[in-house]
Amino acid sequence: MDGDKHIVLTNRMLDVLYKWVPLSASFRIALRDLMNLQQESPKAILLNPPDHAVKAWFSVNCYVAAYTFDADGGQHVVRIYMPDDAFTDLFSFFQDKPSRLRLVVIQGEELLYLKKEDFNSLRLFPETFDLVQYVMLMEQELEAWRVWIMTLKAEQKVQQFSLRYPMYLLPNHICASFLQMTAAKYCVEKALCNRNDRN
Repeated sequence: MDGDKHIVLTNRMLDVLYKWVPLSASFRIALRDLMNLQQESPKAILLNPPDHAVKAWFSVNCYVAAYTFDADGGQHVVRIYMPDDAFTDLFSFFQDKPSRLRLVVIQGEELLYLKKEDFNSLRLFPETFDLVQYVMLMEQELEAWRVWIMTLKAEQKVQQFSLRYPMYLLPNHICASFLQMTAAKYCVEKALCNRNDRN
């Protein structure tokens, strides 16, 4: 990676992480030196079951969908990661188990990633535990929110979804899958939500 670009992108990432957890100067230097740039195109697969998650990512400008699979092999969006999000299949990454998530780039092209073996070298820093705990808590909070909106009516689902995600930047089929709606139903509710926002 170009040296200047590496500094710019990793410093931006570190500024985001600092909002989550205070970072010492030594940790910032160590983490910055371990981060790598990954350039992808839409529909690129970052992780595919049953592969093991051997990277953790920070999105520079990518939107990434995380899919799970049902018993019939159908896939369903359960997460949408956005720029400035950190993500991986936590279960696979930390338990060394086959991944249960399929991670696919929706749009954007730049991610930073940390290899699992490099992550292990950061365990000496207390910030590492704090950051992992923060990401896990955010995942738990997001899952609780996702379960909650599934109890709502279709109109309310889309309204709540629009408060968290830029739904007009995301493909309809991705949003519909996340909300467990048909694409046609989602498009109708999205149009109604848009109309109500203008009134």
